Amino acid sequence: MKISELLTSPPPATGWSLDTGVAAVVRRQAKTGLSCAAVDVPEGTFEIGPVGLQSIDEDAFRPLLTRLHQEVEGSGRAAVVVPTGWLRTHLFEFQDLPRRRSEIDDMVRWRLKKLLPVAPSSLRLATVAQPPDGDNRRLLVLVGVERALAALEDAFESVGVSPGVITPRIFSVTDGADTPSPLLVVQHEEGFLSVLLLVEDQPRMVRTKPLAGNDWAVVERELGLTLGFIRTSLAIEGGMTVAASMEDAGLGEHLKRWIASEDALTEAEAAPPSLALDGTAIRDRVGGHRLDPVVNVISGGVR
Repeated sequence: MKISELLTSPPPATGWSLDTGVAAVVRRQAKTGLSCAAVDVPEGTFEIGPVGLQSIDEDAFRPLLTRLHQEVEGSGRAAVVVPTGWLRTHLFEFQDLPRRRSEIDDMVRWRLKKLLPVAPSSLRLATVAQPPDGDNRRLLVLVGVERALAALEDAFESVGVSPGVITPRIFSVTDGADTPSPLLVVQHEEGFLSVLLLVEDQPRMVRTKPLAGNDWAVVERELGLTLGFIRTSLAIEGGMTVAASMEDAGLGEHLKRWIASEDALTEAEAAPPSLALDGTAIRDRVGGHRLDPVVNVISGGVR
């Protein structure tokens, strides 16, 4: 299954962006394009733990949802884009997979037991089977704390919104344009660096690294290790296209220069979005790293 199949089709008319600093909503209007509203999130509304989103202060969160939902007249069905660090993403390989979903989940939870510092029974899983790789079967696995995700859904439901999909930003960076393969997606958000390799729109590698600060030397070292792994362990040679979403503008400039210095890398061309916000004030205030993934999702053009 391709990355694009993680998302529903047709896409919802409303998309939300959430993080510890800002909540934003984008509504696709039939005649007027896109409308958007955003508010600052009070400190402590979202608690982040060792495996991502840990808990929600629903009393603080609901008024934000109500205000934004009313301001753009949001639809009852919506997509929710959250920081990549709010979930955990893994690409597992197995020699064989059972047919029953419950048995697959048991195998995944056993693997997660060795990787995450929480009880696997407290986690919610989303698994997407990938095409066989020789004798092995790959699973793309998204993991979140069940209690926190349920509270997030309950808060939305309380204002009349049903989240059709909850997805991390890393999967909504590109807009589904005809970007040459292989595609290396580099995504930065405060405290987190994520790298995703897509080959013919199929995930072949996903890496996430917590960051103590916005130190380019650390990011460059991680990118160098990633390239080495792709070349040696995955045996992928030749050129690669790089698509990026960087919250820190300074890191973004460093990344552009790094791509240009690598002979085998080419920066992805910025294709005109299929849907665009009127004016730039809201995008400048909220940040493209928040709004662009939401626009990609509701435009139906996400990898």
